[in-house]
Amino acid sequence: MNQIVMGASIPFVLAALIYLARRGRVGPGWLVATPIAMILCAVWAVIPDIPRLLGMHELYMKMAHDPRSDIFMWHYTIDRFEKDSPLFLIGFTTMALSLIVTAWRVLHRRELESRTHAPPTHP
Repeated sequence: MNQIVMGASIPFVLAALIYLARRGRVGPGWLVATPIAMILCAVWAVIPDIPRLLGMHELYMKMAHDPRSDIFMWHYTIDRFEKDSPLFLIGFTTMALSLIVTAWRVLHRRELESRTHAPPTHP
């Protein structure tokens, strides 16, 4: 879980900075790109663990002891220092809920703006 959260946190932080810099005015592309980028980075971060899931233990052990696997979002380094903690699950849940709340706020703001700029309708 540590690698998943650490991998997803990089695009999450970048998206949060963009959101704050634009004062909450982001488009639908941002709403779609952010979770996709988070998923891609999370998957990239756990690539060294995939051989273990597929029963290729020799390849897994080779990758687990190779510092070059840090290219996968610091996988090797995280494996050396990680400790089981509920904080990673809390962090992951917080990121997911933040995305949902932010999407709601962005869509709500766009809806309000479209109402105020829409031409009046006549019966």
